[in-house]
Amino acid sequence: MKIICALISCLLAATAARADTVTVAVGLALPPYVLADDDRGAELDVVREALAVKGHELKPVYVPFREVVPMVVGGKVDASMTLNEDSGAASLFYSDVHMIYQNVAVGLSEREINVESIADLGRYWVLGFQDAAKYLGDEFALMSRNNPRYGETSRQKSQVSMLFKERVDLVVSDKNIFNWYRRQQERVNVKRPVTQFALFPPTYYKVAFNHENLRDDFNAGLAELKKTGRYDQILEYYFRES
Repeated sequence: MKIICALISCLLAATAARADTVTVAVGLALPPYVLADDDRGAELDVVREALAVKGHELKPVYVPFREVVPMVVGGKVDASMTLNEDSGAASLFYSDVHMIYQNVAVGLSEREINVESIADLGRYWVLGFQDAAKYLGDEFALMSRNNPRYGETSRQKSQVSMLFKERVDLVVSDKNIFNWYRRQQERVNVKRPVTQFALFPPTYYKVAFNHENLRDDFNAGLAELKKTGRYDQILEYYFRES
């Protein structure tokens, strides 16, 4: 009897060790991927539900983006999301891809703007997101330096109003962020059709963990979400265009 009780205690302890709270550093203010005020979002929901498959509870720790890598490398959290192997933290355990971001240039269709390359942006008034010239590659950085009509904004919601008020010719944004803010816009008529120019490669993001077993649990949960169709349901809810 004592042996059986000991075995049960060991099993319960092992379960408790695996099914626990997982702290994850989350970059602030990136709708619809992260809606910090509501503790939800496309990316946040995927990470939460993938962990839950294996009995883990997500505890998001909201920080500025510059702190996402140091938080997990320094062991202050169990994981950080919206990272990949190019983030500069080789010692971590990276998950399978859980989210794909796609930057685009967006213009009003009625303007019949023709953009076939990044260099073509140099002919127009362009409003990028903050630090776009840093993140979108050398060709884009060169265009931004040589184009006196190029600017950036930290308020991506303003990109939508600037475009539909025809204050700029094109905006550069992740397509899902643009669509989200377009749906939220109430003061400006945003019903006119737009054209999105896919000039940039997609960016594949992963969750970086401090522990291999947590990474493996997350991957298993993510695979289950995709198998059951729940993953697609989450994305469809947040990424719809209208």
